[in-house]
Amino acid sequence: MPKLTLHLPGFMHFGRSRSPKPKRDSSSAIDISPSSHSSSPVGASQQVQGGSITAAQNISDGSAGQLTHDSQPVISLIKPYTTGLQLPSPFPQPTPPPRQHLPQSQNENPGALNVIQNTYESRNVSVEGNMNQVSYNYANLIVNASNKFMAELLEKTIPGAAFDSSARDPPPRCHPGTRLAILARCIEFIANAVGEKKMRWVVGAAGVGKSAIMQNVAESPLPSVSKRVSIFFSINGRNDGIKAIITIAYQLAAKCEPYRQFIEHEITREPSLLQSSVSVQFEKFVVEPMIRRPLLNPLDRVLIIIDGLDECDKSHTQRELLRLISDACSTYPSSPIVWMIASRPEPHITSFFTQDRVKAVYEKEEILVDSYEARSDAEKFLRNELTKIQNEFSLHPRWLPERDLWKLANASGGLFVFADTVIKYIGDPVYGNPTAQLNDVLKVIDVHPLRNVSQEKNPMARLDALYAQILSKVPGEIMINTRKILLALILASRKGRRLRIASFLVLCNWLGMTSDDAYAATRHLLSVLDVPERDKAHKSMIRCFHKSFIDYISDSTRSGFSSNIEHEAYELEFHCTFRIFKEAPSGINLNARSMDYTIHDSNVSEIGELARGPGTGDNISLTWSVDEEIDWTDNGTRLIMYKLAISNVVEGVREGDPAFCTEFCIRLLTTRWRRYNRNQFPFRELQKLVFESFFFYSSHGCDAETMH
Repeated sequence: MPKLTLHLPGFMHFGRSRSPKPKRDSSSAIDISPSSHSSSPVGASQQVQGGSITAAQNISDGSAGQLTHDSQPVISLIKPYTTGLQLPSPFPQPTPPPRQHLPQSQNENPGALNVIQNTYESRNVSVEGNMNQVSYNYANLIVNASNKFMAELLEKTIPGAAFDSSARDPPPRCHPGTRLAILARCIEFIANAVGEKKMRWVVGAAGVGKSAIMQNVAESPLPSVSKRVSIFFSINGRNDGIKAIITIAYQLAAKCEPYRQFIEHEITREPSLLQSSVSVQFEKFVVEPMIRRPLLNPLDRVLIIIDGLDECDKSHTQRELLRLISDACSTYPSSPIVWMIASRPEPHITSFFTQDRVKAVYEKEEILVDSYEARSDAEKFLRNELTKIQNEFSLHPRWLPERDLWKLANASGGLFVFADTVIKYIGDPVYGNPTAQLNDVLKVIDVHPLRNVSQEKNPMARLDALYAQILSKVPGEIMINTRKILLALILASRKGRRLRIASFLVLCNWLGMTSDDAYAATRHLLSVLDVPERDKAHKSMIRCFHKSFIDYISDSTRSGFSSNIEHEAYELEFHCTFRIFKEAPSGINLNARSMDYTIHDSNVSEIGELARGPGTGDNISLTWSVDEEIDWTDNGTRLIMYKLAISNVVEGVREGDPAFCTEFCIRLLTTRWRRYNRNQFPFRELQKLVFESFFFYSSHGCDAETMH
């Protein structure tokens, strides 16, 4: 019986002598460029060029087009491609390019030279003639460098997190004439906070209107505040707590030139600050420039708003942010920063605020569900909105008896999400029958009176009943598509995938759903889902109006929607991923220069850049094609879906998911890339995966002829 041979990709070799390593470049990218074939069984040798290792983009179809996915761990042989493609070592150390110096003259003008030395932004100044006549345009160089810095810094922030971001348009706001007392207390605190007590915690159950209150505070005229910045966390793609401090720094830099100059200098001098821990960034971008060596007028007050802290992706990051803020308040009582933080009363957040050392630095603003103020505000909101519905649908002036209005108000209590959902449900234009919809809501209230249960003890019970009523309207024959969309929304809330899907049109193609099927699946849920119109579906994503609906369907004890919703969502994602690979087994090349082949993971961190081809990707099927008159293309949809599928494989290998630990997935990760980000690409996980297979074959008589 002939000996089996296992061929390993170049970057997975071990037990080899290494040549001396050249110096590292500061770049974290690894390029793959063409190299000639080698007589070595492995193929071409590695080449280091200016900080990158590059390889041929013309990857042979070879066996790639014949691969089939196997959900079992790797047990089959891994053969090299005929191109001799080599992956680099995960830590190449290329020689940096030579440094360029400004020319010097014997008759230097000290004044002119001083200007050049002190203007660090102007690194590419050209000097003509003798040093007594220097020609330059420093202003343009500085502005261009600053603009580039801000653009690059923006990429490191939480997208759409600011209170005035178009991504949140229209943002939640308090209904006119409501929440006046709470808003007055918050604004008074901001104006009068002194000493170490400069943090206000706005806390309340889901749906009481915390985000609307924080939005109103952010938009209020505040004479004592010179700068205001904000982070509105959300499961809809704005939940990366690691980027919180960079987001604050970016907004401050856009509003304060001395601060921008400071952080630009610090980041230019030490780029690793952008990858540092939250505590290091807080010290460097908040404490040092704003407290220890204040770059603002000493009388200026800075307001920093953090809404939805509980929607930040990791609980330990939430507590770390709270610790840093509270420590800064107690350590620096003269700090100009006032903090407004809103969250649900989650146990780990509540326990933080009960600590004795923290009590001295904050005031608590609790929004009760069942207070007189909350009930009064809910009644005012319902009365005004129902009057609008009456006018819009030309209803009889007495279509809503006063007793029914008060029944709705009492059922809402102070839970504004209930009142808001009721209004959306009754005024749903798809149904077009507010009277019938109103009767549905009244029946829900009558069936779930909750006479013996306090709203404070179980504020979600009646909301759950309303959500159940809304879901019951979805016909059984279309529920399968409705279920797919809801599962996709749940998965997006867990993994931050919304930023990679980008649009409702792409999501429906990913799910294999036509536009007609998609709108039929969502038409009964318009009171809980914000569904883009058809002509905007290529640039807008479907989303939940409120996180409480995702919470409801995710909790089987409340909704009975699924006994294991995480597994069901995973299976759907797995099926969609490998459908793409089945239709494009040999890669993708859509022949459009403007298309971006960069791959990101669920944290929006760059993994690398795909190589083009050898396949075209034309066979990736679309269920929702675009019209020629809109600013989108079918190939754009295909590329996003292929990139998402590749990203899912990368994350599957990172997590050691057996479904992705297959020969097919290894080939994808070792043949389909033009450039790797060494900080994000799963080199070690891939090495471990292949080595385990290697040792398996070695124990069964495999000849490891690739080891030199």
